[in-house]
Amino acid sequence: MSGLGLYKLRERLKRRWFSFWCRGILSTPPLPQSNGDAQFVTVSMVSHRDLMMYLVAVKSFHHWLGGGRVVVLNDGSLTPQDLALLDTHLAPARIVRLNEVEHGRCPTGGCWERLLLIADYVADHYVIQVDSDTVTLDSLPEVLAAIRENRSFTLGTGMGRQITTMTEVCTAMKAYKDDHIQVIAEQSFSGLRDYRTLKYVRGCAGFAGFAAGSFSRARVEAFSGEMTGILGERWRQWGSEQVASNFIVANSPCAGVLPHPRYMNFAPDIPYEGSAFLHFIGTHRFKNNVYVRKAADVIRQLKTTARRS
Repeated sequence: MSGLGLYKLRERLKRRWFSFWCRGILSTPPLPQSNGDAQFVTVSMVSHRDLMMYLVAVKSFHHWLGGGRVVVLNDGSLTPQDLALLDTHLAPARIVRLNEVEHGRCPTGGCWERLLLIADYVADHYVIQVDSDTVTLDSLPEVLAAIRENRSFTLGTGMGRQITTMTEVCTAMKAYKDDHIQVIAEQSFSGLRDYRTLKYVRGCAGFAGFAAGSFSRARVEAFSGEMTGILGERWRQWGSEQVASNFIVANSPCAGVLPHPRYMNFAPDIPYEGSAFLHFIGTHRFKNNVYVRKAADVIRQLKTTARRS
């Protein structure tokens, strides 16, 4: 077996292990039903293999934030049993199939359907993208303030703790020798017609808030169309949607980056005990069993709250 094949096998086994140890999420109460006046809408793309992870993510997030509606983008792998579980725990969540999302001038796959679905909702709603591999551990006052004040936000990264000009990002990234599409795209921003007047943030699309009315589908398609003209088929590679999400957030009025390390991508060498929100991104997802332990903490908390109510 090749190194890549062995890595994929280990990841599958770790996901199954996570699902086994966190199956207690199925014994927690369903989310309270929201009305038509919900403060926000959460949008997540969900797969069969990540269903238990997603239930931990969405239930822990709504436990601390409350008041939101749930939209699930089915990547095509959810089984009838999966859909029944979602109906039990999240009703009345809206389930959208991948092929129901129009692409326009944007690529297919690579999470583009997620951003385009958000574009369809954001005209009338504050929308929060929540990845399945996230856990909310405490109150989120910064997110509540962003919703209340209708400001967009994103999760910061090691190279993206503030919104800056696109010119600065393009210049800085020229020094990097990396063939990843995000780096290539950022190095190519100077090819955009209005790049000198635009902003950008090297954030993480795994957790991002989009203010109501902050952008349109036409804006996404125009940006994607320009980037396709610059990069050709490379723009269809996985990772280009994160570039678009970063662009959309950065150019929204009064947008900001959530404070680190209260909101962070988990890494074993960075202190995380005081974090309220953790994103267990692929590279370090299952390191040191932190993800499982934090998910188990959430499950116990949800059960304790239910007993008290």
